[in-house]
Amino acid sequence: MSIKSGSATFTRFYIPDLAIEDFWSFVDEKLQAGVFKGIEDGEELAVGFASWEDFFDSTIGSYHKGEYVAFHFRTDQRKVPSVVLKQHVRDAVQKYRGEHEGKGPSRNERKEMQENIRKALLNRAFTQPSACEVVWNPTQKLMLLGTTSAKTVEAFLDHFEKHFALYPLPLYHVQWALNLVLLNEHQKLALSSMVSVESPEAMEEGRFLGYEFMTWLWFFTETGDGIIHFGEKRQAAVHLGERLVLALPNDSKERVICTTQDSALIEARSALQQGKLVQEIQLFLRVADDEYLLTLDSSLWAVKGIRMPKQLPDHDEEDADGQFLERMYFLEEVSSILNSLYGKFLSERLNPAWETEGLAAMSQWIERKNEGEPTGVPGDQGE
Repeated sequence: MSIKSGSATFTRFYIPDLAIEDFWSFVDEKLQAGVFKGIEDGEELAVGFASWEDFFDSTIGSYHKGEYVAFHFRTDQRKVPSVVLKQHVRDAVQKYRGEHEGKGPSRNERKEMQENIRKALLNRAFTQPSACEVVWNPTQKLMLLGTTSAKTVEAFLDHFEKHFALYPLPLYHVQWALNLVLLNEHQKLALSSMVSVESPEAMEEGRFLGYEFMTWLWFFTETGDGIIHFGEKRQAAVHLGERLVLALPNDSKERVICTTQDSALIEARSALQQGKLVQEIQLFLRVADDEYLLTLDSSLWAVKGIRMPKQLPDHDEEDADGQFLERMYFLEEVSSILNSLYGKFLSERLNPAWETEGLAAMSQWIERKNEGEPTGVPGDQGE
């Protein structure tokens, strides 16, 4: 799954304003400097930038699409299984003994022998190419990376930072709040007192915000009208999707996985009463005639499996940029809705009355649902 696929998945990053007079010349220079150049003899890994249209094309191609920068980050890798290397080194040592009257190689000779064998085997191994998409909107200071692989994310950041001298901030729970959500100074101070963004463990230390937000999302869909306002006088209906995962925030090993059928949600509500919170949630969003399905987890960093409206059939087959821009419109609509939802949650969560009002309302909701009482959900009454 990736940004281009029918079920898009990506991680999000924030890149502050650049004090650069000619942005596009800057981008061109840096992309060309970091272009993919192929894996060399004896190397295990090669990385670099490639064309958006075809990641096998290292000429970068048309990366300028409207206000966006779009390209691939390509990774080529060769591997030698450890058992194969061990066997070849063993054979080489036996050969050495046969040539030296039974005497084995010294430690340094053995080390050199192993490295030479490893390089020779690497050169014979098949190269495994892979790539993920990168979309950068400098106007919104937002970058999407089409992967959730920690290894790929790390490799991309190393390469991007090396060539651009820019340092994207991963938009997990706290960074998302501080950089994309409209918070006042009091709210920012309150949030910073809860989780320090300077801590190297900030993502893990702040996961409780993800658990609380996703549990609040479930509460939001079942109380009131489930409508969130976003953008300029626009609104979206928010419903549960088809899957919920609950766990204790300090012990995620014991999980409860439920569908959103009434019988399955009984187990999920029982888990809430036991102190479990939502670790992963699937949401269904409707904006006018547009419908979206997506999944969030407790890091709030990745947006997974977004199913978007079908793209308009009036695009010419050659109009790849038109299709790209329409797809980005859909993704940014989802992003705007999520920003509004997270902002609404944080305005309640960071309010001094959260303990006495917000939590009390959610506790009453849990109790009423477990007793089978109605909660005023629009879906219970028909739309």
